[in-house]
Amino acid sequence: MNRYRSVFLSDLHLGTRWSRPEPLRNFLGKVQCDFLYLVGDVIDGWKVSRLSHLSESHREILRKLGSLARDMEVTYIPGNHDEFLDRLFGGRKGRVFFREKVLHSTADGRRFLVSHGDEFDRVAHWSRILNAIAGKSYDLTLWVNAGINAILPLAGMRRRSLAGFLKKKFKTVAGAFSGFESRIISEVIKAGLDGVICGHLHNPFIRNVRDVLFCNCGDWVENCSALVEHIDGRLEMLRLDEAGELGPAARALNTP
Repeated sequence: MNRYRSVFLSDLHLGTRWSRPEPLRNFLGKVQCDFLYLVGDVIDGWKVSRLSHLSESHREILRKLGSLARDMEVTYIPGNHDEFLDRLFGGRKGRVFFREKVLHSTADGRRFLVSHGDEFDRVAHWSRILNAIAGKSYDLTLWVNAGINAILPLAGMRRRSLAGFLKKKFKTVAGAFSGFESRIISEVIKAGLDGVICGHLHNPFIRNVRDVLFCNCGDWVENCSALVEHIDGRLEMLRLDEAGELGPAARALNTP
């Protein structure tokens, strides 16, 4: 078992064919923590209209998350793809608490805003059509990527994440257009906090922006990543390696 104080997961996109429940189930089966945060887009309500439409492997993830809530505090912060759960803000289902956003205090005394982040993205907030087009394009790219990756090993080459590369580029351009980064960092500075932990971008990172520690959990479509807080308050990004295990993807940071 891997022991952490807190674990942050986002963008599982359960309900889509590209979600990765197998490595996620493996990770959840080996982790213990005090606080588990589901930072949005856990269920892709744009793809499935009912939980009964989820495949068995995806429903198994939900059952596992529910069982983990018996031993740890689980907070679910819906994103733009699972906004149908917004009606549960302030309440709970079993031992899973639903919140619009929360403040998390690390063991070393730092305070972080935890939010999916879509509310800071003007493109996501105002243009559902544009996001639907981007989603269709991403799905198409994933299909093409799957075909390419079926061929590359035959030529002795490593698999490539073309879809992840294009997704990152699109999010970077869209983020610049929408002012995502500047808006979320300004909110954190205004509130006098030390950092922010979000999802939405599908791009796992930990970096400093204007003396604010800016963390993104990544996703479980391309990156299979998780942000973790160690017992002493250090934050570290974990990412799926070639052996199918989650290992360090960025150095642990102790100060913003």
